[in-house]
Amino acid sequence: MKIVYAFEAEFGCVMLLNGAFNEKADRVNYPAGSPLYVTVLPLTAMLLPYTVKLLGGKVMSNAELAKSVEVNAERYIVTLSERHNYVYSPRASAVRRPQSLPEKLLAAVKSGDIAAARALMAPELESTVTDAAMIEFFAPYSSVVANPFPDLPATHYMTVPDSHKGIGFKFSITGNKITDIEEI
Repeated sequence: MKIVYAFEAEFGCVMLLNGAFNEKADRVNYPAGSPLYVTVLPLTAMLLPYTVKLLGGKVMSNAELAKSVEVNAERYIVTLSERHNYVYSPRASAVRRPQSLPEKLLAAVKSGDIAAARALMAPELESTVTDAAMIEFFAPYSSVVANPFPDLPATHYMTVPDSHKGIGFKFSITGNKITDIEEI
């Protein structure tokens, strides 16, 4: 069985996949029973390179720097984080800010800023949901990852922290507002 890995880096980098240079590793097919070693080479001098071992879709080393989200039995999204030289870095590590509207919505609800979350919704959606329902809906999820697989219907996957599984959702967006959220 083959696994398809899609890599999402939070910074500019190139990668070595089992020693082979890849400028941008969008989707990589690899046997499920074989380890895949991903060496991340940042394009910023302040960041340090590192290697992650993946086996069967799971992160086996450097789990604090790489997160794997299972989309289905044979597809995984691997998010790669920055690695800073904590001792000699001239500036403190910056917290990654949410980029997409679904990420901003989840971050606002998780931080308790319901007014900011409502500002991201279209009036039609905002009027149909209560604050308590919104908090309850987003409670089991820890992050939102964009879908890199064009043949799958979800636009984003919300991750469940304990299982590392991604639940597919279709976020309908018009302009700069979320008009609907539908679980796939």
